[in-house]
Amino acid sequence: MSSGLSPDNEQFIQQAVELGTFHSREEALDQAVELLRKRAALLRHIDEGTRQLREGEYTDYDDEGLKEFFEEVKVQGRQRYEARKKGQ
Repeated sequence: MSSGLSPDNEQFIQQAVELGTFHSREEALDQAVELLRKRAALLRHIDEGTRQLREGEYTDYDDEGLKEFFEEVKVQGRQRYEARKKGQ
């Protein structure tokens, strides 16, 4: 199957395989597609965040409120860490 890559991209992949960055051309292409999928997901998240901001779906925090928020995040993080530690 032909990939239809530009000569520059084909050369880049070939060099990456020769340098040992990837075991094969297929591995390089698979990882490239995975990065494209992650990029698409990130762009969807950015679009959703932009929509939420535009529609006022967010919470404003003053300095004290932000400090309390981060303290709660730390508590939750510690609890999750301890729960995972116990589950191992």
